[in-house]
Amino acid sequence: MRVLIVAQGGADLSPLETLLEARGNTVVHVARDVDVPAAWRAEPCPLVVLDAREPSSRMPLVRALRSLPGGPSAVVLLVGRRDGLHLLGPALEDGADEVLAWPMEQEELRLRLDMAERRYLRRESRTAVPSGDELRDTMLAVSPVPTSITTLGEGRVVAANDAYFRAFGYSREEMLGKTTLELRLWERPFERSQVMERLRQHGSVRGVDAQYHTREGEQRHTLLFMGLVPYAGEPHVISFFPDITPLKQAEEEVRRSEVSFRTLIESLPDLVAVFDRDARVRYANLKVARALGYSDVRELIGKHISDMIPPEDLASADARMHEALRTGRNALQERRMVRRDGGILHVESTTFPLHFDGEDSIVSVAHDLTERHQMQARLMLAERMASVGTLAAGVAHEINNPLAYLTANLAFAREELTNLPVSGVDPTLAEALADAQSALAEAQQGAERVRTIVRDLKTFSRVDSLEDAVVDVRRVLDSTLNLATTEIRHRARLVKFFEDVTPVRANESRLGQVFLNLLVNAAQAIPEGSPDRHEIRVSTRMGDGGRVMVEVSDTGVGIAAEHLPRLFDPFFTTKAPGVGTGLGLSICHNLVTALGGEIRVRSSPNRGSTFQVLLPAAERPREVVLPRPLDVPSAEKRGRLLVVDDEPLVCTALGRTLRPHHDVTLATRAQDALERIEAGEHYDVVFCDLMMPGMSGMDFYSTLMKRYPDQARRVVFLTGGAVTPQARAFLETVTSPHLEKPFAGRELLSLVQERLARA
Repeated sequence: MRVLIVAQGGADLSPLETLLEARGNTVVHVARDVDVPAAWRAEPCPLVVLDAREPSSRMPLVRALRSLPGGPSAVVLLVGRRDGLHLLGPALEDGADEVLAWPMEQEELRLRLDMAERRYLRRESRTAVPSGDELRDTMLAVSPVPTSITTLGEGRVVAANDAYFRAFGYSREEMLGKTTLELRLWERPFERSQVMERLRQHGSVRGVDAQYHTREGEQRHTLLFMGLVPYAGEPHVISFFPDITPLKQAEEEVRRSEVSFRTLIESLPDLVAVFDRDARVRYANLKVARALGYSDVRELIGKHISDMIPPEDLASADARMHEALRTGRNALQERRMVRRDGGILHVESTTFPLHFDGEDSIVSVAHDLTERHQMQARLMLAERMASVGTLAAGVAHEINNPLAYLTANLAFAREELTNLPVSGVDPTLAEALADAQSALAEAQQGAERVRTIVRDLKTFSRVDSLEDAVVDVRRVLDSTLNLATTEIRHRARLVKFFEDVTPVRANESRLGQVFLNLLVNAAQAIPEGSPDRHEIRVSTRMGDGGRVMVEVSDTGVGIAAEHLPRLFDPFFTTKAPGVGTGLGLSICHNLVTALGGEIRVRSSPNRGSTFQVLLPAAERPREVVLPRPLDVPSAEKRGRLLVVDDEPLVCTALGRTLRPHHDVTLATRAQDALERIEAGEHYDVVFCDLMMPGMSGMDFYSTLMKRYPDQARRVVFLTGGAVTPQARAFLETVTSPHLEKPFAGRELLSLVQERLARA
């Protein structure tokens, strides 16, 4: 096509010229309006571009163009500045076809030139309507899409328009006379045979999605339209190839975007669900299904929110969803969800409206907080247990102090009564003395029982050491049963059957916690009021693989079969609300597993339960240390003793026990005792309380080591049990012995004789 460009003063329109030439047009450039008629007479130009960027009227030139031969058919484009387009209105009224705002984007410019070419061709077609071969050629020329005419048999190209050659990237000479197979145009050659078969059967082909290659190897997509036309007296195939590559690319981008979006949603650690306006699930990711106990997302589709929310929370959840729909704002809150098995899931949920698949919907993005809630509950339980343990240790210490002088005074009183002469005493007085001795003996038994309970309480409250040691499970069980007696005796008979077992390596306090939990659970599984009808059996024996087995059986209500797999899950409980936290058996399982052991359960409804704890035996059997005889040697040595204790009654009781055999000095302050030693007093044995206000027993000992090391080596520490970590570390480093309160008088006297013998 011949294009005339009229640029005032030779102004630069090179981008336009370059594009026109690249499209195969011949560009004629005129710098002055007066030169336009001469250029036109050389050959008419279907397209005329007038530079109207300068403030001068282009109406005279437009009128002149329209008066030239062939001028009415020409397409006249005005190029104007964007801010001055309103000034070109009169030129449009006088015959200009369109205005181009300069500078112009390349894609827009191409589109405008395409429209100009089509406009010219339409005008030409109105001036002379062709027919026959001329009509066919005109159709090829005016077709806006790549169009070709090929032979019916081989598919050899005999005619085509410029758009066809541009689409495939070949010149006219390279394509005419060649078949499409020779040119390797088809992505899959077999497609042509299929298309041709359809053409023979139906006479036309409409909208077949096909792929072809350009000369450069680029793959393109087209919707192929084909029909039969006569050409040179023979039937030929006319084909139209509208390019739909951009559409296919857009579809592929949408598909990839959707795949990426779904991959993203499925990969998120959060729970994502979409609800319709009726609060029914339209979409959910796999995380939602798994969190709620479903194996397939499809099981959730269509479910109402009431199937996933506790009834008491439903009104609040429904209100939040409608508020989000009404206001368009996000709603963030913590809420509970109901699992398929009835369990509770804690989540933090964000709810917001979204147009999803053409409908107004509500999206819920939730983060699972269940583990955090469980961890908080564990921490609270651990804090409570630590607090109870600390309190129990303190109570044990406070009991031990008065218990120390209580047992000492009882032993002293009983011994004094025993030593009284009874010959010649009035029978009534003798009987009263005998009764007093019996009463003191019973009191001693009661004090010993209190001492045992306090010792067991200290075992379970001991937070000082979490290290494992060689432990006899039977002794731990005995201590545990002492503490669980009150819980058991109103519900069932207690039966013990302890076989000899190998010691295990464990932490005594934690092992006792496991046994206590199993015993309390066994008791709570039995209703109160009929202890003669029920039984709790505790036994020990060697199990499989050389492991030690501890078995706790009850005749209680038992456990349903469907609950057994979840029995050791955190927060799972079959007890009534408020009775249990659901952490006891989970903690037992963790403690036993940490020891390398195993915990098993057998149960059935109304037939009781049996829990078995299997623990690996200690690598080396514990050495059995026979208790040292506590009898006071027949040949006693008398020594000088110093007793230091901030509890006056403890001092008095110890003095009363020791003075018949030794010279005893009492002090209720460590500072007073130190002053005596500094004054020159020397002692064979120094009994010193470990924890005292002011100067502690540790401070007292450290001062003696610096100034009077001989006296420091004679110290025996007394402790009530509630020692600090610093005190525990101190006792582990010093060589001095220590006695746990309370202690028997003969034990104390025997220790003194031993220390005197060493001195």
